[in-house]
Amino acid sequence: MISYYKFGEEVNKSTKAAAEWISVTNPTSEDIEYLSATYDLPRDLFVSEYFPESITEIEQIESSVLGECLFVVLINYNEIVPHSVEKGLYPVTFIFNEDLLITIADEKDQSILPSIQNEVDAEVNSGELITSFILNMYQLYIAELIDLKVRIDDIDQRARNTTQRETLLDLTDAERDMVFLEQTLDDQKQTILNLLERDLFKKMAVEERIIKEIHKKIRKSDRLVEIYRDLIDTTGGLISDMIDSRLNRIMEFLDSAQLVIAIPTLIFSLWGINTGGLFGTDTPLGSLIVVILAAVLGLGTYFYLKRKEY
Repeated sequence: MISYYKFGEEVNKSTKAAAEWISVTNPTSEDIEYLSATYDLPRDLFVSEYFPESITEIEQIESSVLGECLFVVLINYNEIVPHSVEKGLYPVTFIFNEDLLITIADEKDQSILPSIQNEVDAEVNSGELITSFILNMYQLYIAELIDLKVRIDDIDQRARNTTQRETLLDLTDAERDMVFLEQTLDDQKQTILNLLERDLFKKMAVEERIIKEIHKKIRKSDRLVEIYRDLIDTTGGLISDMIDSRLNRIMEFLDSAQLVIAIPTLIFSLWGINTGGLFGTDTPLGSLIVVILAAVLGLGTYFYLKRKEY
């Protein structure tokens, strides 16, 4: 779907000829063919599907219709249920110069719709729309990181009491989500910092206050990722240590039980070799005596090992 808008004190619907912003959502093959032919742009610039191997991009391109443009791809986030960071990621593309902005996004992306005008100051322009989108995007990532912290705390609390399979699976899911958040934000940071330094972007009259706010959001997200990554590693280490500790206790118990059982087994073996000359072989009470002797020695070994905390 292709929509046309014009900037001013607010974002308004516009004709194609007067449009300053062309908003494209979930483009069809016909939309892609039309935009590519009309603005002399490569077809592959209009991809709106996300793949795990997708990366953010920034590139200067030349169009016979638009002239010199910047092509920027960022990865936005939208929380979904059931929870999965990977499935909540999707690309948003900006193609722009000083006169025209083209965006390609998913239809579920609310942060790139005309309602963005509520979050920019005074007269709207392409630069303010892009920076407002970046701020909204980082707010979503920071909110997801904070939610992830709640999940990590819950896993840590459960890990102190149990190492059941559900706890391990939840930790694995949290680690997977952290990998996608960490890698996406790290890749995206370089692209955004590069964008802010481009001469074409600097010509778009964006307030210095907004640029500083973007840098602040980037630093905050980096800090949260660093802290929560350490928390996940610490929780994983705790679970691993608890499993090792329980396994060691089980092995100690089995070794002790084997030693306790070994003494009665040795006694029964000696009295069962049928070579004669052993005590009690000629009396009807011999078997009972051997059993009592084995039980006494076995219990004596048990209490000795218990006293030694083996």
